[in-house]
Amino acid sequence: MKFVYWAVIAMVAGAVAGFVWPARAQNYVSMDNPIMVNGIDTVCTGIGDEAQHDPRWAAYPIRVEFSNGGAQYLSGAHVSLTQGGKTLAALDCAGSWVLFKLPPGEYRVEASLLNNQGGGVTSAAFSPPAHGQKRVVLQFKLQPNQ
Repeated sequence: MKFVYWAVIAMVAGAVAGFVWPARAQNYVSMDNPIMVNGIDTVCTGIGDEAQHDPRWAAYPIRVEFSNGGAQYLSGAHVSLTQGGKTLAALDCAGSWVLFKLPPGEYRVEASLLNNQGGGVTSAAFSPPAHGQKRVVLQFKLQPNQ
């Protein structure tokens, strides 16, 4: 009887995990691979010299960067892009940059670091430039030992 009880608990836990974990994984964007997130052309990149100098990234008018107080890049953040209070895209990026191709307008980006790095949540408002690329730097205040 005890075995049946634990088997039922294991099945329920597995079913719950199947519902929770894939939902999070669907938001994870692979590195250096342009994709569409809710109709928005998006790239997660910025790790390594080669990725930072990839000529493809110049075509993206918005470059969101994650850094610490020492102006050093940080990698791994959950990013949410909104316009007028409506979430347009939410994703997890292992890199230090997220690039967006967006139509003209006013937007807000909010991010928190992944893997319990601390730093809380930081955000910035921006509008895409008419030409070129705009850097939107999200700076996280980390503890000295991080």
